[in-house]
Amino acid sequence: MSSSFCKILPAALLCLPLVSYAQAPVGQLYSTTAKVRGSVTLANSGTTVLSGSSIDAGQEPANLVLNRGGSLTICQRTSVSVSSSANGRDLMFSFGSGTLQSRYLIGSSADVFITPDFRFVLTGPGEFDLNIGISPQGDTCVRSENASTGGVIVSEQMGDGSYQVKPSDFVVFHKGHVADVSLNPKGIACGCPPPPETRRESYVAEAPKPAPPPAASPAIPAVKTASVNSNPPPAPVNPLLPSAIPDSLKQPLAERIVAEGKHMVADAPFVFSYDGSAPAYTNQVMRLRFEFNDRSILSPAVQPPAPKPLKKGFWQKVGAWFR
Repeated sequence: MSSSFCKILPAALLCLPLVSYAQAPVGQLYSTTAKVRGSVTLANSGTTVLSGSSIDAGQEPANLVLNRGGSLTICQRTSVSVSSSANGRDLMFSFGSGTLQSRYLIGSSADVFITPDFRFVLTGPGEFDLNIGISPQGDTCVRSENASTGGVIVSEQMGDGSYQVKPSDFVVFHKGHVADVSLNPKGIACGCPPPPETRRESYVAEAPKPAPPPAASPAIPAVKTASVNSNPPPAPVNPLLPSAIPDSLKQPLAERIVAEGKHMVADAPFVFSYDGSAPAYTNQVMRLRFEFNDRSILSPAVQPPAPKPLKKGFWQKVGAWFR
């Protein structure tokens, strides 16, 4: 009996339905610069963040609208990890720097905010309009706005100290201890820093100024020059008239040389220039002058064609052997 039961039990276990617990959705994320690491679901309205995801707000605040109601604002340059219970009513947010702003109601549940130095427990029922921030120096601020109706229990991570933040309280914890606390400090802001102001300068278009008139050039007075030489100029000499030719040029040069018994010697320079290119024979041929003269015409002598050699017949070749 026991052996048959042991055989039936494994088969029955295989027939049992397998139950898997999926990650519960936390809310919808709305941002233009945020980055999400972990399990997400893309939707038309936004990005559905599931439990166990990490959100980096980037250069602008990111708004996480919770499925149970309310919202959580993640300030710029803040990274937070989000976890939820199986039913999605209890939430836990952990971050190491930056600021978180919670705006929601809690029923019969509790939320937890975890920083490197403290643990903040928000116990319902109540409304929590709360800001929790960590400064670069390591100080932690908690501001409970006037709309808050629930209290916050603060406990040290590395100690036994605890502190209760009441509605409308503003406290700053120094050096990671609740004993070193400042109540309503001056000159300290706890929340998302304001966005940088965008300077908009308006420029008014001015009408173009008319160009100044060109400066008038000073008038140059006319200068009258008096003639120094009052005598009239001589009349021009016509070179074609015989009276204009000097006596030395009236007799030709060749006649004077022969009459004086001299020999005429002329020196003429000879210059040869070669540029490396052949002379243009076409231009020279085109400039040739042809003359027809009967004396230069030669009658061609036509010789008669040479006689063809006679072919020898067979008997002539045979007779040539006996000669």
